[in-house]
Amino acid sequence: MPKLVGERVTLRDYRKEDLASIRKWVNESATVQYLSTVFWPPQTIIDTQEFLDRMLAGSHNGCNFVISRKEDENYIGQLDLFRLDWKLRCGELGMVIGGEEDRGQGYGTEALQLLLRYAFLTLGLERVELTVDIGNERAKRCYEKAGFILEGVKRHAFYRDGVFCDVCMMSALRDEWIASRC
Repeated sequence: MPKLVGERVTLRDYRKEDLASIRKWVNESATVQYLSTVFWPPQTIIDTQEFLDRMLAGSHNGCNFVISRKEDENYIGQLDLFRLDWKLRCGELGMVIGGEEDRGQGYGTEALQLLLRYAFLTLGLERVELTVDIGNERAKRCYEKAGFILEGVKRHAFYRDGVFCDVCMMSALRDEWIASRC
């Protein structure tokens, strides 16, 4: 993976030493409540190590990045582009900012901008999509700031706190993203 450098964050490859940073949040319900079932607690050290090993091995059908501070490349979170469909020129993304102290600081928005630039201008994708729990207001605002637009709602498509919830389907399209940067 290339290293993508912004003003305050860098998107870089996963490293073995990221394990400790991931372990800090992987069992915090406030952090994982909106994430995919891959991160549902309880997460053992073995679960986390296996996840990290998969990220270190890389993927022929995805781009996996750590969001890190530009000045020291310390782990803030992760941003993964997966399910790449090269015929349809689209992919899906998932993101987490691990520590509460790093949320609301604009790191996620900047990381998304770096990823979209890479997806559209380097990979030649036409569309990047995501789903987000309808109750995750902070994430929805972040995605909108980065250029994602709400497309619709999938009803009862996620399970959180003992109930089924709706998820928002959002996307960013190449032409719209380029036009918004001019």
